[in-house]
Parts: sequence; structure tokens; C-alpha cells
Amino acid sequence: MKADVFDLSRSPLPLPPAFWNVKYSGRNYPGSPSASGLVGGANCQQYAYCVLRHFGFEIPDFRSSELWDDQAFTSVAASMEQFNLVLLNNIRDSYGAHVGLCVDRHLVLHLSRALGAPAIETLEQLQSRQAYQHLIGFKKVARRPIASSDQTETIAKTAS
Repeated sequence: MKADVFDLSRSPLPLPPAFWNVKYSGRNYPGSPSASGLVGGANCQQYAYCVLRHFGFEIPDFRSSELWDDQAFTSVAASMEQFNLVLLNNIRDSYGAHVGLCVDRHLVLHLSRALGAPAIETLEQLQSRQAYQHLIGFKKVARRPIASSDQTETIAKTAS
């Protein structure tokens, strides 16, 4: 992995090691019959949603354009805030957009085909690549239920 990619063990979010070594798999997208959490790898959306669910958020298995159009579970955010989803693309369209998760003011956790494994990079680093040059925008996930201690334990187990 490139030296300028932020080390996941130093993430501003306490990410369990199970999230550190997930392999990119384009066939394991949200709603895919082959997708089972992070088992067997994930695409960018599946990975971001699994991280959100680990932290107690509820989000359906949206593809990127469905996520951008959604108003029931998410809302457009004006800026990067922790837990906001970040959509980037090589064109100014949400269809086929890359999805990452804001872990700090300017840091995005994402899983890309190019890197092959999860990484944390600045928004500027991502946008310096042609594939992610256009910022579609940020989405705030509206539903984060208050988790009981049993739910928190279950969420933690699904990540490992």
C-alpha cells in the first residue's frame, strides 16, 4: 500500500481489526446475493455500510445513485462530519459513484479497487485521482437507534 495512505490502526474511529484487512470485491455489493457482511470481501458501498452498522446506524442496501436520491434514511449534508457518507465519481453523476465514510473533518475511510484494501485518505488525496475528481456530495445517515448493551455486543461480533 502507498506510504501516503493513512494507517487504519490510527483511525479517529475505533475500528476493530476485522475492518482493516477486507479485500475489495466488486461482486459483493449491497443487496448482492453473494454479499454477506464483509465475508469474502466487499465493494466500497458494502464496506461503508458495514462500518456504519457496526456503530449502530441503520441504512438500507443502497447503490450509490439510490443513496444520493434517498431522503428517508439520509439527508444531504453541507460538509464533512464524522459518519457522513462521501460520494465521489469521475463524472458529475451519482450513478456508479465511489462511496466512503468520513471518519474526521478531512479524512475518508474507503475501500477501492485501486488500493485493494481499506484506507483512510484526505478528501484532497482522493480527488487528486481522476476516478474520484468530482465530489458528488455528503450524506448524513438519519437513523441511529440507541443500542442496548446486548445490541452493542451483537454489532461488535458481526464485525469480527
